[in-house]
Amino acid sequence: MIQNILGHTGIRVSKLSMGTLIFSKNQAALSPEEGGRVVRKAFNSGINFFDTGAAYGTQPHVCEGLKGIEDKVVISTKSHAKTREAIEKDFKASLQELDREYIDLYQLHLVESPADLAARREVIDFLLERKRGGQIRAIGASVHRVEVARAVVAEPDIDILFPILNFRGLGIMDGSVDDMIEVCRQADRRDMGIMVMKPLGGGNLRTSQKEAFYFLRSLGFLDSICVGMKSLAEVEMNVTIFEGRPVSQEIWLQVETVPRRLKINRFCKGCGECVNACAQDALSVDLSKADPSEGKKGQATVDKEKCILCGYCAEACPEFAMRVI
Repeated sequence: MIQNILGHTGIRVSKLSMGTLIFSKNQAALSPEEGGRVVRKAFNSGINFFDTGAAYGTQPHVCEGLKGIEDKVVISTKSHAKTREAIEKDFKASLQELDREYIDLYQLHLVESPADLAARREVIDFLLERKRGGQIRAIGASVHRVEVARAVVAEPDIDILFPILNFRGLGIMDGSVDDMIEVCRQADRRDMGIMVMKPLGGGNLRTSQKEAFYFLRSLGFLDSICVGMKSLAEVEMNVTIFEGRPVSQEIWLQVETVPRRLKINRFCKGCGECVNACAQDALSVDLSKADPSEGKKGQATVDKEKCILCGYCAEACPEFAMRVI
């Protein structure tokens, strides 16, 4: 597996990295033991870079899979925290759940606007303190918007840019694929590390996987491409395609071929919490399906063209009525 250095950080990572959101209870719902086996398979296949997050509930899965090889891997985790108190809590939990004395890359999770980035100043300051103390090697930020990516690139205390990028622009909330590429070029000129998410558009581009990987690799300046994988067969398939080798018929047959989707159960109360949580503007509430006798204000509906199957809506649902399947 090809390895690159994440910008100016000196951190060496595999060109293909592994995302673990898909292990979470709102998606594949894998146990730490099940997810750990997939993580270990990825490591044994040449992947040394693993991405998780405080909100995912998958830090224990990463820990389980990497037992005994902690010094050979790079771990990225993230927090939605906007206050010092909240980031202190999340950071402590990350160290405990990952069973590590330091975190390679700690990221601001889903920065929603330039104003949101500014509002997280005390979080950045906390991370800088931990970086100076050796408990963090680098600081990053994940983004879904071009304007936010620009703001991150302009922030000198952030080392890594982690945007959505794929050849169809699925998930980019503003601007075009070319706009996001240009911001990534700006980050490259600043010697930031660049890792990208959703190369397969949350699974929507799985039938164009070779094209999707080739498009991103051909750009030449991306340090790592992060792909969610939930099974041993998916790891085998992704690594094989990424390295330009033919996938065996046996592996193709093992990989799930049914398209993933967001399932919204009928017992949804139409409260709108999922709408507020969706960074893609993919959800709305159909008020025509209200039923006051059941306390139902309406029914959540999804625009499949906009949905990137991140599952954040399911985390926000008080009725547990949503899940990516």
